[in-house]
Amino acid sequence: MIDRTQIREHMEVVADDGTPVGHVDKLEGEQIKLERKGSSDGQHHYVPLSWVSAVGERVHLNRSAAAVMESTGTGAAASGIHRPAAAAPLGTMGAARPNWLPWAIGGAALLALILVLSQCKKADDGVAVTDTSATTQQEEIIPPRVAGAPLATGSLAFELDRFLSGKDGTPRTFIFDKLNFDSGKASIRGADNADLDDIARVLAAYPGSRAAVVGYTDAKGDAVNNRELGGERARSVIAALASRGVDPDRLEARTGGESDPTASNADAGGRFENRRSELIILKR
Repeated sequence: MIDRTQIREHMEVVADDGTPVGHVDKLEGEQIKLERKGSSDGQHHYVPLSWVSAVGERVHLNRSAAAVMESTGTGAAASGIHRPAAAAPLGTMGAARPNWLPWAIGGAALLALILVLSQCKKADDGVAVTDTSATTQQEEIIPPRVAGAPLATGSLAFELDRFLSGKDGTPRTFIFDKLNFDSGKASIRGADNADLDDIARVLAAYPGSRAAVVGYTDAKGDAVNNRELGGERARSVIAALASRGVDPDRLEARTGGESDPTASNADAGGRFENRRSELIILKR
């Protein structure tokens, strides 16, 4: 039986073969509201809780990616997934409304004609007409905040960049995609260097931000020793980010020890997920 309280916002949702299919927006009744990964319409989609096989660092489904994609989007109604009906625009119920569209189009055309005639008159009178199209185009082009190669859509670095450039409140917790540790160790694995490179690029693009790094352990060993090990892991992550140009004074190390596991400690896979690290944005 799935404990629905383990499903949190922004958790990644993966198919039974591990393929990412989206992120959790929130729970609505007996379904998960999510924005499907790669959705062409950009709308939220829904997955029934009966499709969830396990909840750890990610939400695991018992359906293939192909089945999930076919059962969301326009196929949601056919598969029995509830899609909230779009609210009717105000004023559309009851008596029929007059059609103002032809009048609106005519008014817009008349306004455009007046502006053209005004510009022609200025030219005839010898008044210089400034072409503002180039300036407007330059103002609309906003250079990317993060230097280097584009960030992978859906990755922690991508979501971190989107959060730091937005207006949502702090604090906000992010679980590192792959930054887990070997049992009893606090050293960074070589497989995690690429993720650290991207995260460092994002933090460097927002020099005013401050964050805490929290290190966790599995439940093996003494709880007191595990709290110290969690702190060592957090300090290792901060050192790795500092070596990539992030000011270490912007980061603080915290430990979660063996508390707040995201998976079961009864098997090796669950213990590996629990040996994780998290990034908490304290200030933009």
